[in-house]
Amino acid sequence: MTKAITDVRERWGAILKERRDAARLTQETLGRALGVKGSAVSNLECGRTSPTEDVLATLDEALGTGDELARLWDDLSRAGKIPWLGQMEDLEKKAASILEFHPFLVPSLLQTTRYATAVMRAVTPWEPPARTEASVRDRIARGERFQSAETPVMMVVIGRAVLMEPVDAGPIMREQLQHIHALAGSERITLQITDEPLHPGLVGPFTVLDPSPDREIVYAESAHKGQFVHDADAVGEFKLRFHRLQAAALSPTRSLRLVEETIEGFPP
Repeated sequence: MTKAITDVRERWGAILKERRDAARLTQETLGRALGVKGSAVSNLECGRTSPTEDVLATLDEALGTGDELARLWDDLSRAGKIPWLGQMEDLEKKAASILEFHPFLVPSLLQTTRYATAVMRAVTPWEPPARTEASVRDRIARGERFQSAETPVMMVVIGRAVLMEPVDAGPIMREQLQHIHALAGSERITLQITDEPLHPGLVGPFTVLDPSPDREIVYAESAHKGQFVHDADAVGEFKLRFHRLQAAALSPTRSLRLVEETIEGFPP
């Protein structure tokens, strides 16, 4: 079994568990609807087995999820998309607010095409160009859907390194900075930049979402595959970390002024 298949199963299984919990069904009860034991549902939720087409249809019917689980499985296992992407976009759509911190990159929802391409080529230079281009298209489309919507409110803190150690010294970075400056000019998106080298965000990038009516959740990035954090105490710690970052960062007004000053340093 390849790592990619395992990852897809785990991501899909986590969503299955969320939908079962929301429906207030036990694994045994859902298993009876499928004609199997509760342990078979446990195996699906833990990513040990893959669902068949019949099981997918029965799960969606039993849980009242339309075709969500079948569609998500197809997205993850057949379309070659990043396994967490479907879940992340679903959470973003439901969220009333998004709190995001990134120490050295512009958050993916706010990236331009050329900036995203430069970042992806740097992170995975071995990927075929066609695959990189497809990933960039998915990222930009997701960002455009977010930017064109009226909700959620987004509060962003980025590291000063985003400005001081840019992905290029020319038009790519200038275009990207102009883009985030324009977005941050609205009341929906607030941008702040860290002011000191030592701060609570040294743990790495993370995002806090509150998808109503579900409880708040954190997505913490890593080089391996990232992690969704559901534990209430851990989520609370990430929220505290973000608010401490906000308190220690430049104000939104000063941050925008710094972006304006930095833009002037890049040729068009």
